[in-house]
Amino acid sequence: MDTGQIKNDFTYYKGFEGEGEVTFTYAGLCLHVWDGYIFQIVGKPPLDGKGWHGMTRDYNQLEGPWDEDEADVGAVEYLQDLKHYQGKHLETAQAEQVLSRLIELFRQAAAQHAYVHIEVY
Repeated sequence: MDTGQIKNDFTYYKGFEGEGEVTFTYAGLCLHVWDGYIFQIVGKPPLDGKGWHGMTRDYNQLEGPWDEDEADVGAVEYLQDLKHYQGKHLETAQAEQVLSRLIELFRQAAAQHAYVHIEVY
């Protein structure tokens, strides 16, 4: 159900109702994503000694929205982090689609020097 001027997209949460959900809101779009897809993307990061950044850090160290249940995050840092996962084989095609959608959403926000609001349920 849409509320106000926000367009809700449940494409990547349908069929997982009642399970972990993460929403990403920017510029009138709220993308609802099953937490399992987020895990497939950033839940098993490489331990390359360079440290974790962006969503990888926040997800795995329970910081930012994964600590507070919601937060506005810097689009540039998250975008740079997510780009590291491009071209890597993810467990499902849906997770790869989610990654592409998130990269595009964060790219749009970064171009405007904006934040993306994330809520974790």
